[in-house]
Amino acid sequence: MGATLDALHALQEIEHKLATIRGKADAKRRQIRIHARAIAKKEALIEEKRQSIQQSQMEVDRIDLDVQTKEAELSKHREALNAAKTNKEYAAILTAINTEKADNTKQESRQLELMATVDSLRAECEEIVVERERVAGREAETERALQAYLDGSAAEVGRLEGMRDDTAKGVPPSVLSVFQRIAERHDAEAMAEVLVLNVKRGEYACGGCNMAMTLQQVIGCKERDDLVLCDSCGRILYVGPDGVL
Repeated sequence: MGATLDALHALQEIEHKLATIRGKADAKRRQIRIHARAIAKKEALIEEKRQSIQQSQMEVDRIDLDVQTKEAELSKHREALNAAKTNKEYAAILTAINTEKADNTKQESRQLELMATVDSLRAECEEIVVERERVAGREAETERALQAYLDGSAAEVGRLEGMRDDTAKGVPPSVLSVFQRIAERHDAEAMAEVLVLNVKRGEYACGGCNMAMTLQQVIGCKERDDLVLCDSCGRILYVGPDGVL
């Protein structure tokens, strides 16, 4: 390779190392985002349970008030029953009392069911709260691990970025622009070595995408210090130190 391709190859090696460091940090960030989404889901569930508890408790209170109102009416009917002057009046009041008692029994049964539901919802809510705190603990632990990794790798990142800047000075701006654009597209893999499949038959392929190359492209990579791009993936092609024509 010529000086320009040598510099680009060195740049790619540096970008590989930087990408590895960034990749490990990004993996931790992804884990933090996963934890955050899990926490958000659990908080939504907690809110849903609390709303259900509130609604059920309101229904319990409403039934309690209704039962108390009917008890007051029953007391009045019992007084009226004692004061009844005819059998017809007595029977009518007694029927009303029995109806109100039956209604109260149904209401009280419903109230007991709702109270059991409230207890169950509260237990479920407490379990979700515990789960949320557990996930929040893992999130905090991952955040600390990320920060520790960033702090620990900062010096190496600075060193590599300095090397990258120094190496980039030896590359024409137009070539560097192409290299950076391709590197972004292929996760720092801007360059691909020419693969020699069969020298006698003149069969070569791009080491990035394994698509066939022409002999003219291979000769261009071998003899000229300029950019030859793969027709398929667009990577910058180069012939390795053991490349054979």
